[in-house]
Amino acid sequence: MEETVFFNLGNAIAAKRDPKELIKEAQIVKDKRDPLGKLVIVEDEGETLILFDLADQEESSENNQPFKIKKIID
Repeated sequence: MEETVFFNLGNAIAAKRDPKELIKEAQIVKDKRDPLGKLVIVEDEGETLILFDLADQEESSENNQPFKIKKIID
């Protein structure tokens, strides 16, 4: 089951088309961040994968976009 979440693109940490490269980027970011935070990889309509901090999730509004969760990194 896919879940839709809302983020402001201005809060994106990284964006890549290659999932393996984005997972590597996520691991590097995770090693440098608070160990309690979660990172999430989402996919936009153009099939680009985007990395966000799950804490930046927002309610639906004109300032953010819906994304489908592909992976959550604890």
